[in-house]
Amino acid sequence: MAETGVKDPFSALIPGWAEQMPVAWRQLCIPGPPPAFELTPAEASAAEPMQRYHRRTIAMFDCGAAGADRLALIDKASPHALYDLMLSEVSRGEKSTPVAVLPVTGRTLWCTGLAFVRFVSNPEVQQRFGLAGGRLHLALNCDPNTRDRESVQAAKQFHLHLLYWTAEELAALHRPDRLGTIADPRERRQYIDPLGFLGARIVAETISDLVSGIAGAVVLDSDTDAVCAGHRPLGCVIRLPGWQVLADPAFETLIRRLHRRMADTAAGLLAAFTGRSDPPRPWQRHALRAETEIAAAIDRLGLSATTSTGLRAVAAGLRDLSSRGAERLRRAAPAARKHCMTLNQPCYGINLYAPRCNSPDAPLSQSDEVYLIIQAKLFSGTGVAGLLALDGIPSVRIVRGLGTYSEADWRRRAALQQAFAEYQHAELAGCPGISRAPLRRLIDFGTGWALP
Repeated sequence: MAETGVKDPFSALIPGWAEQMPVAWRQLCIPGPPPAFELTPAEASAAEPMQRYHRRTIAMFDCGAAGADRLALIDKASPHALYDLMLSEVSRGEKSTPVAVLPVTGRTLWCTGLAFVRFVSNPEVQQRFGLAGGRLHLALNCDPNTRDRESVQAAKQFHLHLLYWTAEELAALHRPDRLGTIADPRERRQYIDPLGFLGARIVAETISDLVSGIAGAVVLDSDTDAVCAGHRPLGCVIRLPGWQVLADPAFETLIRRLHRRMADTAAGLLAAFTGRSDPPRPWQRHALRAETEIAAAIDRLGLSATTSTGLRAVAAGLRDLSSRGAERLRRAAPAARKHCMTLNQPCYGINLYAPRCNSPDAPLSQSDEVYLIIQAKLFSGTGVAGLLALDGIPSVRIVRGLGTYSEADWRRRAALQQAFAEYQHAELAGCPGISRAPLRRLIDFGTGWALP
């Protein structure tokens, strides 16, 4: 499915008052690594994860019997913040979704996220690395089926971004823009996806029964006014009673069940629009059904009247993608592909954050309210680690690779990563089903992280 034409046909999906919504799509610019530590051509084109990450692997963990899954704590080549890391499944073969890995692997992933929250909450760590006044996100993208145009999950491994922005970095957000001042339709579609508001309602209506296993968890009603005012993140919001739930095996089960529900819902929607529920082949999209057939199929989905009306607006904006059109997009610039060619479903992102700053007196780990945000994607090729709610702004884009960090800055980054790896290593000691490899250290930028 694709869209053509000058006027954006999905504008009806964005409420008029959203024009006043604060956005920051140009302000938060994060440099790349020092030149000596940039990805080499061989690393960038490597077929296996560990070939790509071998200079950047800080720690490794085998999960399950005979190391069925393998997790690596990684110093990212293209950071989203000075202080960030990635925990990724890196065994041979693609394991791109929460259900593709063992439960013990998922639990280790979320326990590592909790360890990161606790680590940056430590007053001594805050003082050592200048973390007071900063904000944290844990972010996960899932897009297993998009293999032609640019995807929100370019590396098809199950992975979690551990992200922390300092007060110094957040100062760039003090003067946000308003959505109404952004005239470029391509920019607007990429950072406020057509499913930005509608997707939140669809998800909320289809997953409300899944949170019962987490005591105190609540799926919040959609509140477009609160989002547009900057009081609520964009997406379906599950309010959790605190960070400690990440250590509960029920949380891993929740994420697994959420994925299955998202996949089932996406398949049902694709069938309503095209009569097929299987992912299309690369550089193809299924043909749309007749408008009356789509409308009747939408009505049979059992969604609310408001949501059904929104889906009919989506149907009115979509056009078939011909083979010739797909071939043109294949040769076109990425911006054209992302504007005209849909992602393949299920495609979504999950963010976890507490809506407050970190401080020695009120550390993030003590937050009694944590948001789990689910964002559905249709066109936007920017993952939730690079497009999120931050510092009271519901849509912040992280502009990456603008300039380079100094070697001194990168070593300061490495010092925090090393300290966290040691903390995480101790936290995972004795966990059943987990085997820990010795920790590595950053030797130099040519060698990267290696055993001392």
